[in-house]
Amino acid sequence: HSTMVHLASHGEFDESHPFASFLLLAPDRHSSSAAFRRGHLTAAEIFDLRIPADLVVLSACQTSAGKIIGDGVLGMTRAFFVAGAASVIATQWAVADKPSDWLMTRFYRNILQGMTKADAPRSAQLSLIADLRSGRLTIKTPLGQLPIPENRRFWAGFVLEGNP
Repeated sequence: HSTMVHLASHGEFDESHPFASFLLLAPDRHSSSAAFRRGHLTAAEIFDLRIPADLVVLSACQTSAGKIIGDGVLGMTRAFFVAGAASVIATQWAVADKPSDWLMTRFYRNILQGMTKADAPRSAQLSLIADLRSGRLTIKTPLGQLPIPENRRFWAGFVLEGNP
């Protein structure tokens, strides 16, 4: 009955077998599904779910990737649309944890302030770009706190698909 579903996890896209693409979740040792026992929620299993959410957010690597077929793109995003989601925010490539966490936090803050699901990610991305340019977003390393460099890979991979 949720209007939004958020999955922050690891994602794997399988170009050869798009239905085998998966989100990595906690394993369920008692499940009848071999994929669930391994902790994999596959695109094939998502097709069979009922998720009538207005928005599904997939904060995981490669969740927007897909194989181009005759009637569109087959992958994780399409699986969520078939399951009933109106819109999906997904990633085009592998995304880094800290900038993704920052982006998602700002995205939800924007949603709580009344922005639309189309405007909220754009505004979050612009804010992230500003913080990367100014050196405000840092990461702890053996050499101390270092600024995360300004690079589109940290913000441009998140896309909204479906009903804006």
